[in-house]
Amino acid sequence: MRNQRLFSSLWLGVGLSVIPAVGGHALEDSPQVRPAYCAGGWYPKDADALAKQLDGLLDKAAAPSTSQEPIGLISPHAGYRYSAPVAAAAYRGIRGHPYERVIVMAFSHRNASRYGGIDVPKDLRAYQTPLGEIPLDREVCDALLENPLFSSQGEIDVGEHSLELQLPFLQRSLKAFRLVPLLVGRMDAASYAKAASALLPWIDDKTLLVASTDFTHYGERFGYLPFTEELPRKLSELADQAAAPLLRGDFDGFRNHVDQTGDTICGRGPVSLLLRILSMSGGAVGVRAGFDTSGNLTGDWSSSVTYQSFVFSRPTGTLAASDRASLLKLARETVGHHLSGKGVAQVKAARLSPGLLADGACFVTLENKGQLRGCIGNMVANGPLYEAVVRNAISACGDRRFLDNPVTAAELGQLDIEISYLTPMKRVKEVDEIIIGRHGLMITLGWRRGVLLPQVAARRGWTREEFLAQTCRKAGLAIDAWKTPEAQLYSIEAEVFGEAEMKHDSPAKVP
Repeated sequence: MRNQRLFSSLWLGVGLSVIPAVGGHALEDSPQVRPAYCAGGWYPKDADALAKQLDGLLDKAAAPSTSQEPIGLISPHAGYRYSAPVAAAAYRGIRGHPYERVIVMAFSHRNASRYGGIDVPKDLRAYQTPLGEIPLDREVCDALLENPLFSSQGEIDVGEHSLELQLPFLQRSLKAFRLVPLLVGRMDAASYAKAASALLPWIDDKTLLVASTDFTHYGERFGYLPFTEELPRKLSELADQAAAPLLRGDFDGFRNHVDQTGDTICGRGPVSLLLRILSMSGGAVGVRAGFDTSGNLTGDWSSSVTYQSFVFSRPTGTLAASDRASLLKLARETVGHHLSGKGVAQVKAARLSPGLLADGACFVTLENKGQLRGCIGNMVANGPLYEAVVRNAISACGDRRFLDNPVTAAELGQLDIEISYLTPMKRVKEVDEIIIGRHGLMITLGWRRGVLLPQVAARRGWTREEFLAQTCRKAGLAIDAWKTPEAQLYSIEAEVFGEAEMKHDSPAKVP
């Protein structure tokens, strides 16, 4: 699109100072330290003034309305006099949290269309800001550079602001942390999944993800004029359209929004990578923390940039942690009894919680060192949840797909057990309702039926269309059979929990 080509060449934000020439900045003590190119132009150069500004903004900002630990942020990167309050609204949500690693996903405004994959610093040991040095997590950076999707093109970061402007906020919000700086270039959907797979081993509860982006760049200057009247209202509506898939953690929905509207979201690459990571690691929900526009701040609506910030966390489940642990113990002992020929483990139902006695549907999955060994379940509740776990755990041991190589008692110590507690099925009216990382899928056509759980699509990094095609394949149908008017599509959601996450390494007695 012409407007996107023009937009990509206009890398300076509205009303922002031009970055000083690199030669005007003396490097720090070592060339292994990346200097603060943008200090003194995009944000204060004086450490005390910078700390005072940020602390004031963080103190003033309201905490985002999420009860779960934040796992990711989207934050703007315009000059602080424009976007800092919006950024502070997101960073307020992580203030004081004990993150030890922060992965910041940004991009090069001047070079984003000229390189593919993701840039990772090869030789740097730290990033400098007026508030001090931030050490890089060299172990992660070096490991990523062994993947062909990641490479070091240091010159594209010279003078770049999209990543640097996040760093002072992190320094004032967190204690000591190590940084993984990534500049995202051209990538297709499959590449985002591959990049996310490379990053997932390094993401844990001590790791924060940050995607840097401004939103709509409106005006002739940016080659984007989808409307010319009622600009404040229509820019707000366009921002809401962009926010809708983000609030759902919907990778496909966000990509569709950009493709269908041409919305000039400069950091669409970092945002896409964030959403793909979140969807492949259990799904997420977002809350919008802040919103503003430069048009509102300056009164010049003919050339306006939209700023939004978001905080992401894991969806809350309905099962208590104690109930999850009890179900895993029950499944473990059931599998052990069955494989050892001892029959069915006895359960004292009177000692179970109301949640386990209530009707419930579930799948039980058995894996050995990451290899599937059985997965059986029921889509519709037909009795108490604890009984479904017992029944499906036994059935999983005899999954017909492995009749030639059945699970044996000798494997018991190597088996990992996972339970997917299902919500009631919901008829899908439009395929756009399906969100990878949240929804499982059932497709029926005639007497054929295919079912795939949410984690199947999520862990493989499938797009929505790939998920639909693979579910049809599971049913023995043509991969585009979901488009047939007679086909019926149903979505399910699942609370997925396993022994690995619960650190339940040995069998325990059930009630």
